[in-house]
Formats: sequence, C-alpha cells, structure tokens
Amino acid sequence: MGHINALGYIGIGASDLDAWSDYATDVLGLQVTRGRDDHDVETLFLRMDDRHHRIAVRAGDDELTYVGWEVPDELAFDAQVADLERQGVAVKEDADLASLRGVQRLARFADPAGFQLELYFGAGVLSSPFVSPKGVRFVTTDPAGNDLGLGHIVLQAPNTDEMIDFYLNVLGFKVSDYIVMKQYGISLTFTHVNPRHHSLAFGPAEAGSKPVLNHFMLEIDTLDGVGRALDRVREKKISLTAALGRHTNDGMLSFYMESPSGIGVEYGTEGKLIDDETWTVTAWDAAQLWGHDRSHTH
Repeated sequence: MGHINALGYIGIGASDLDAWSDYATDVLGLQVTRGRDDHDVETLFLRMDDRHHRIAVRAGDDELTYVGWEVPDELAFDAQVADLERQGVAVKEDADLASLRGVQRLARFADPAGFQLELYFGAGVLSSPFVSPKGVRFVTTDPAGNDLGLGHIVLQAPNTDEMIDFYLNVLGFKVSDYIVMKQYGISLTFTHVNPRHHSLAFGPAEAGSKPVLNHFMLEIDTLDGVGRALDRVREKKISLTAALGRHTNDGMLSFYMESPSGIGVEYGTEGKLIDDETWTVTAWDAAQLWGHDRSHTH
C-alpha cells in the first residue's frame, strides 16, 4: 500500500548560485531567499506557495541532490518506513535534518539508481502570502485545496525496470499511462501519487550512463503567464530545448528550457487531474499533440 501523497520538494546542485537567483526570480517568477542547507552548504530556497520552499538550489555539482516525498501524517510515515524496511531498504531517520527542513519527522533512503530520497510529514507553512515577482500563481493544489506538490520530475537511469518496480511495488506509486514511440524505440512510464497526472516519470537511458534528473515541471494557472515566461526566455537568450506545445497524455501546454545547472525545466499550464475511480491506463504513440519542436530552439 502506498502512503506517499505528494512530491514535496527537491534539492539540486548549482555551480553558479547568482545565475540561479536571477533565473528563478526573473524567468520562473519564484521568490528566493539565501540560507544554508545540510552540511552547512550555501543554498537558495525557492518559494512558490505557502511552503517555505519547494526547491533548494545548493552550491555544488550541477545535479539532483535529493527528492522529498511527503506523507500525510505520522501513522503513514511509520507505515511507509516499516514497508521499506520489510523490503530490505536501508532507512535512517534524521531528527537534525527534519529540523533543518522544517518538518516534523524525516527519514532518508536511496532508490535503486542511487537517488537520495527523503520521506517526511508535517511540513511548515508560512503565514505570509507568496507573491511572485512576475505575478504568476503556481498550481500546487487541486480545486478543492488538496496538495498536489511541487509538480513533477523525470528521472533517467540505466536500470529503468528496477526503478519502476521499486516505485510501484515498494513505494506504492500508481501508473498513469505510457508513451510508447516504437519508431524511436522509446517507452516512457508516468506515475502518480495524487490527482496530478504524474509526479514522477521514467525516461530511457543508455547502459552504463549516469542516473540523472532529466527535468522538473512547474505548472502555473494561465496560458498568458506561460507566454510571458517564454518571452522572457527568448529575451534573455536562455537555451530553449523544446518550443511551445501540448502533451498527449497529461494535456500540459508547455515549453522546455535549460536551467543554469543544465537540468531541464518544463513550464506549463492546463495539466490533467486523475480520478483513480474512473481513470483508465492507456499507451500513447506520441508525446505531443502538437508543437514542442526541437529543431529551431537556441
């Protein structure tokens, strides 16, 4: 049984924090504060809603450093830890790190690709309102106010089958659907933990390659906000890796760009929500209904 209900936060490394600070505020529309992360590392905390932050950008190598998966309460936390231990996964609770993250309890473990995961509950909520420097509203809750989390991440690792098995059968994620592009020999698996179409997807990777975060997605509430962000990307000559388009499976209208860490960022709107009572898993033959052209990007 799965207990995780949201992608709560991520930590990524960055060799240029100043570039990230400018990018986060002037392009993405996030609030930025500077502080220290675990091991006393200088860090930018990027805020997008009533949480202190959803993204921590740490001084260091340009890569994913950790992923925070949220459970609703202490009972779910204890149950998920017990499930992991029964499966032979090494789990370590860390009270000091919980205090640093601003959560009630936190445990660390690794997935089969070696990505560092953090399980937690009781995240702190700020009373001061989030005010985007670019006037956008990020979609982190559904219309009823239930938490949808940060957005989604796409992981690439050579042991994809082992990764999918772990997230489905150990952590209890559910398959949303697949994209199978036979002409390219590519198969993608999309999974969810709440009504957001997917919080985690798995992309292909060559044997022997290093596991990486392909991209993370930020969803906002209006198409105009996406268009204005695209204008800012072009004005600042940020590398655009896929032009505006709409995805087949989740319906997201989005574009892709390269962050200062080289990690991809998808910025979009109008993503689908899933009702598990009525949802049917399907396999699409293409990733987009239109657009997402990669031939004229810069």
